[in-house]
Amino acid sequence: MNIPREQPVDQIRQLYEQKTGLHVWQGTARAILGILITLLLCIGIPAAAVDNEGATTNPTVIIADYQVTPAVLLPGDQGTITLTLKNTAQSASVKENTGITSGGMFANTRSTDINVYVEKVHIEGNGISVVTESFDRLGEIGPGQSVPVTFVIRAPDKSGIYFPEAWIDVKNGRSTRYPLTVNVNTDISTQKKPSLAIARTLPAQVVPGEDIMVNLSLGNNGLTRASDIVLVANSTQKSIALASTGRYYVDHLEPGDNAAINLRLTSDKNAPIGICPVSLILTYHNPDGTTERQTETIGIPFKGKADIAVSSVTTDPVRPNAGSPFSVIVRVENTGTDRATSVRATIDAKLAGTRDAFIGSINKDSDAPAVFYVQAADSGTVPMTIHVTYTDDYGTHSINETTTIMTNGPGPLSPVLVLLIIGALAGAISYWYFRIRPGCGHAQ
Repeated sequence: MNIPREQPVDQIRQLYEQKTGLHVWQGTARAILGILITLLLCIGIPAAAVDNEGATTNPTVIIADYQVTPAVLLPGDQGTITLTLKNTAQSASVKENTGITSGGMFANTRSTDINVYVEKVHIEGNGISVVTESFDRLGEIGPGQSVPVTFVIRAPDKSGIYFPEAWIDVKNGRSTRYPLTVNVNTDISTQKKPSLAIARTLPAQVVPGEDIMVNLSLGNNGLTRASDIVLVANSTQKSIALASTGRYYVDHLEPGDNAAINLRLTSDKNAPIGICPVSLILTYHNPDGTTERQTETIGIPFKGKADIAVSSVTTDPVRPNAGSPFSVIVRVENTGTDRATSVRATIDAKLAGTRDAFIGSINKDSDAPAVFYVQAADSGTVPMTIHVTYTDDYGTHSINETTTIMTNGPGPLSPVLVLLIIGALAGAISYWYFRIRPGCGHAQ
């Protein structure tokens, strides 16, 4: 067919279609396609679609997390691997639309959750012995849901890092292969960090009521620098208070450096006997800017101490007579913070009688008497020294006190003795008068 070159393109196309009949088949195809679409919509064949702009999605299962317990196994030891299986569909649903209205809208809509059915969960050891068998037909997992699955494993005899694989097969979906890491007695280098430690020096024992000096040495035993170091001391006991500041700041400590901090504490006599804690709160910054916080405790060892003194010295009677027996009462008191034991008192004076008295034990804030039965030979002032020994947790102690006792001269005769003397004198006079005097008839 000869076509003139000067004819337009549209005319050339029309002549070609007329010759070949192509325009008839195109029109017929368009008509048939339109009729088929209309019939499909009218008979109610459902069109599957999901949320998210009508795209269809086949959900599957992923391993959201896993945990090996213990984190580091020894050769031949048993442990566990716990897998967390999760449905990848997040609250998804399938919509089935049937029917169409005159306005082009669907007449009926039905939503169905997309579950995923787990057919098998298996761990391929790759050097690790898996004691637990595979889980078959685990069941369905709903949208966004997760389920843990635990396997028992046994470490090999050789140390190292092992990489078993978790295999998850799902029905009508994509299977998952996930590598795991198991550490068998192997050191893995971690991020280098500072490590602060507090060394402390304090008395071996403290008496309640005394001041306490605590010397702290703050050292960096780590591998990197620690900065913005803050130490706060705080007592949890009412009987212990800080006599110095309770907050200390150190700009930085390089690895191996130390900083000295001195604490001074005060206590009262009511501090409980035993170990009383003082807390130390330490905060510092890592090189990456993160903050570390640790708590230390200082134990203050309180141990009570007895304090013995002579509180009074009395006599019974109050003013004894020379040559007459009387009692000396020495009262011994304990004003310390703990009990005194093996308390014994002795006296040194020109007195006849008992000079030693055993008291025993005296509790704190209590007293006890030591009684001596004596007799003075002479009247007047009698010097006396009192010697007391006792024992407490700090050892054996002794005290001395000096005092005097006043005694009178020999006391008056007793009435019986006076009557006897008077009777004897009367008898002597009568005998002289009646028997001996001159002129008496019996006189020779």
